[in-house]
Amino acid sequence: MSFDYYASLAENKACPKRVNETGLASGFGDGCVVWSCRDGEKNNARQCYMKRVAELELNLSPDLHLEPDHVSLPDSTWFGIDVSFTLVSPWYSKDDRPFHVLDNPVRKDRVFGAPFMSAASWKGFLRWACRMQAGLSDHLEKHDMKMDGWKDPSWIVHLFGNEKGEDKGFRSGTLACYPTWFNKVGFEVINPHSRSRRAGTQPIYYEVVPAGTKGKLRLLYAPLPGEIESDKVTPADFINSFIDSIRALLETYGISAKRTAGWGTARIDTWTGFLKASDEPAKVEPRSAKKTLHSLQDLGTLVREQIPAGSFTHKDAEKFKAEMKSRIAWKGGDQ
Repeated sequence: MSFDYYASLAENKACPKRVNETGLASGFGDGCVVWSCRDGEKNNARQCYMKRVAELELNLSPDLHLEPDHVSLPDSTWFGIDVSFTLVSPWYSKDDRPFHVLDNPVRKDRVFGAPFMSAASWKGFLRWACRMQAGLSDHLEKHDMKMDGWKDPSWIVHLFGNEKGEDKGFRSGTLACYPTWFNKVGFEVINPHSRSRRAGTQPIYYEVVPAGTKGKLRLLYAPLPGEIESDKVTPADFINSFIDSIRALLETYGISAKRTAGWGTARIDTWTGFLKASDEPAKVEPRSAKKTLHSLQDLGTLVREQIPAGSFTHKDAEKFKAEMKSRIAWKGGDQ
């Protein structure tokens, strides 16, 4: 028996027959790396890894509570937006693991081994999409594709805060982004061709989230008290442009590395909005209809059932935009 981790991995003589989800974060993935270091075994280790990983369904347990709950928002100025989408083309973001059996592994969580898009990546992509919506494309054409002289509109600074390195008035934004978890891993091959022989040289494997995989973008607009008044920006001022930016990012620009090759585009399935539910008191049930509570979980379920519905869902972006703006205005978000 070996008590050294990598020494124990080196004892593997063949591809393991079974691998679980967390094996992509440590055991199985590391075992394939050690196996590939043996003479003449690199290709065998890669084929083993790709075969086993493609068979996995990487579903995270709901008991982990990794997804935010926007059902009960604390303030009427807050709102949440969930955008459910299906990938039309592969999604890829390179992992930062120093050693991997493939040259281009997809980014995965260090603990659960599931591929994910980080909150910071969402925030950067969304800021860029909002800038394009605000006229950055025209600015770049007029300034030799440089950002010189560009100044973010007040609603973009309000949502995303200042750029890094800002000397004066540095602040964070009012928009909170959450990671997106994917449950499938697939593989793409790019085979560069020799210009002289017009034949493939060395295939380059990319580990990706394949087309057809579903994901969800989750956003929370949560301004601090007085922040709307100090910035002189209301949600009604930017909600249309913001929703158009989300749609353009997912359906046109893409959210993946290698976007110029068409990777990372998606089809939006549904839009869901969350606002603070009505402050009207819930109707009191007759005594005979009251429920017996057996646990804190039952209590939480009962509370959610008694809260007036503050969420709504649309498949059409224009209908979602119209209802979102009308509800924000009704709650005073246009003042």
